[in-house]
Amino acid sequence: MSSPHRSAARIQIATTLRRMREDAGLPRERPAEVLNCTTTKIGNIETASSGIRQAELEKLLELYDAEEAVRDDLLGLNSEAHRRRPRSKLGGAIAPWLRRIFNVEATALEALYYSFELVPAALQTERYTRAIMIGGGVVGEALEKNLELRGRRRALLTDREPPLRLWAVLAEPLLRANIGGPEVMREQLGHILEMSELAHVDVQVMPQGAGAHALTGTTLTLFRLPDKLPSLVSVDTPFGDDFVDRPEHVERTSRWFDHTRAKALGVEESRELLTRIEKDTR
Repeated sequence: MSSPHRSAARIQIATTLRRMREDAGLPRERPAEVLNCTTTKIGNIETASSGIRQAELEKLLELYDAEEAVRDDLLGLNSEAHRRRPRSKLGGAIAPWLRRIFNVEATALEALYYSFELVPAALQTERYTRAIMIGGGVVGEALEKNLELRGRRRALLTDREPPLRLWAVLAEPLLRANIGGPEVMREQLGHILEMSELAHVDVQVMPQGAGAHALTGTTLTLFRLPDKLPSLVSVDTPFGDDFVDRPEHVERTSRWFDHTRAKALGVEESRELLTRIEKDTR
């Protein structure tokens, strides 16, 4: 019996390949033809049930007309999945880990998010995102391409069918952070309120003074994935997202999130507080 553990690298490769095939409008029969294999094998690759050899990955990347930066990243990541050796190469205007987290998020059925500092990407307005990126030194073409990618993440809540199910717990200080100035922050708070009216979006606020809880000081997302893919945790760091896939760690994170949202204000109380903070933002 095979181990239920599948590396975070393999899961990222699986979701990215599936996303690229779907974007190309190709059925599983086409990559199966290229690899001279069954569609079952393609399905296993796309659900991370089995890995993929470098030569096979190269053929699929060519079939999907992958950009050079994406190609280099996935080939290196696949090497890491096999050898478990760290790798740090970046390429293109968008950091590879940002591309991969989009592919994971675009595949996910549900995302559970907590942060004490930032609104989740899928809820960010363009001006809020722009202020964050400029503050981090991202400018020019890289800024515009990253804003485009962030727009695609926002669209997962409105344009995808079915939409991404998002449950976000936000610490009160991030709602008062004045990122981009009062006008940008008021717009961002109004957008959160508007999106929280959707049936598939729940937003709770962890009020200031609530004390310590299981996710204190953390920004993370737990992705629940379809098609027998295991859940995956993304932990935000200054160097990009670290992905956690060990089943016991994912299960522990799920429990921590449950404890944290139980301590936060309820959904309606959170909307009331958001409304007050929006009116007070000057």
